[in-house]
Amino acid sequence: MAKAVTVATYHGAAMRLTGISIRDMAEPQRQNRIDFDGIIKRAVTLLEGEQDIPGMEPDEVRERLLSGYSHILVDEYQDIDEDQYSLVSAIAGRSLEAEDHRLTLLAVGDDDQNIYTFRGANVHFIRRFQEDYDTHIIYLVENYRSSRHIIAASNGLIRHNRDRMKGKQPIQINRERAPGLPGGRWTKLDPVSEGRVKVVSVRDKLHQADYVKSEMDRMRTLDPNARWGDFAVLSRSKTPLASVRSLLEEVGYPFRTTLDTGLPFHRVREIETCLTWLAAGEKENHRASELKTGLLRVRGCRKMNIWWQLIDIFLCAYREETADSIQPVTWAIDRLYEFLSEKSREKVLGHGIFMSTIHSAKGMEFPHVFVLDGDWRHPMDNARWEEERRVMYVGMTRAEETLRLLRISKKPNPFLKEIRGDCVMPFTYQGVVDEYEHIDKIYEMLSLSEIYLDYPGRFPRTHAIHTHLAEIETGECVSFFRNNAKLEIRSQGGECLGRLSNEGANKWWERLDQILAVRVVAMVQRNRDDPDEPFQDRIKADQWEIPVLEIVSRANGVRS
Repeated sequence: MAKAVTVATYHGAAMRLTGISIRDMAEPQRQNRIDFDGIIKRAVTLLEGEQDIPGMEPDEVRERLLSGYSHILVDEYQDIDEDQYSLVSAIAGRSLEAEDHRLTLLAVGDDDQNIYTFRGANVHFIRRFQEDYDTHIIYLVENYRSSRHIIAASNGLIRHNRDRMKGKQPIQINRERAPGLPGGRWTKLDPVSEGRVKVVSVRDKLHQADYVKSEMDRMRTLDPNARWGDFAVLSRSKTPLASVRSLLEEVGYPFRTTLDTGLPFHRVREIETCLTWLAAGEKENHRASELKTGLLRVRGCRKMNIWWQLIDIFLCAYREETADSIQPVTWAIDRLYEFLSEKSREKVLGHGIFMSTIHSAKGMEFPHVFVLDGDWRHPMDNARWEEERRVMYVGMTRAEETLRLLRISKKPNPFLKEIRGDCVMPFTYQGVVDEYEHIDKIYEMLSLSEIYLDYPGRFPRTHAIHTHLAEIETGECVSFFRNNAKLEIRSQGGECLGRLSNEGANKWWERLDQILAVRVVAMVQRNRDDPDEPFQDRIKADQWEIPVLEIVSRANGVRS
């Protein structure tokens, strides 16, 4: 454990500098949105002396805020945006004339992994690093993650990009592993591919899904110690993932996936229960292991679900961070809010096989990776073509031991033809999709704007609707029911749990016959003060819950 080292996200660092906690911001939020960008801007104005602090000179403010710090390390510098760049510059003291007032800055980044331009990230900042800080570049070209075959295939792809900072510095396997087999342990484990990157031809997306499941089964036979969490299924967008998810659900394989909609995590029933219990003992001191034991009692007979799992993940991380030493409970509460804030941005829930877009998987690594076909773009201009190639490169470099690249015969991934050599094994999947009816599905999260959020709040707490809502668990199925011109949400027992908004009803009214299932993803709490002021006189309950729903519907009919 590193001592006297502060580890934080950009937003976390900004909040520490401004003295703001996520807890202070989250609890009174009426719209459940936190202005993180505003926090960064406020931190920059403090550090640069643009905000008056009574009784303190600007230099004194900066000195107090950064007291004890001498070095700053910024990771993933290629993904930095304008506000984050300003924060790093302000902390480092780039504009200060006196060098002894500046922090020593080390930035680590890889322009080959710049794939977030759509949300403001600008590789321009890493390119002008030398100019900004009068320094030099050190090339880190040793790969400690992937097998030599995966490294060679990835190099073969990215070398086609011309606008690169390390075009003459190819990635190599680290020296300690260099004498080993090119496919790692899978050179001997797998007599078919011998650890090479497989480029697998399939007929369509359903055939693709069948291959992914079949290959996972085969690999788990070859390596009985492989866990479901060792596998990742990645794609350019979420669309191709639906067929794979549908098949994995049918056979009961566990998986992790990402949410399509933003949720106020601190309002989710299980997390609200956890926070309320922690707040009751806020003035006490406890070990993380003691908190975990206490929360097990609080959970009682409630089934384990994705939200209890999230709390368990936090407690395990908190235990490691504190070495299970005795700490104030208030610190645990603050750390939980920070953890929830980060997870709400990542939007990853569940456990098992990881299924996600490549953008959401960046920074992660897995022993076994499948990169799906079916949605790769063919841009016209060179800059966008190179960015698309970088997305493919990031997907490939998530793999540690094995890599499977899927190729659908109709309009295949354009980058597969650029990956050649002894590191690659072409393969045509001959499997036959089972004779049972396989329905091509679409998975859609119902946005909060599609739900009549305040409908249960119109009834007093003694009304049966609140009892029915309390009985609903995450993972249960509900249904939509036409009631005159309204679409009601009903439990399996037929009890009314709420309504869709006009927006939601307009969207789903004509599609009811296409719906295969409606599942509860979370139960989220609402308070009397949440509705806009003109509607508050209709509210008759201080608190109520609403179900956040995922709809599974037919895509293109049935395939036998």
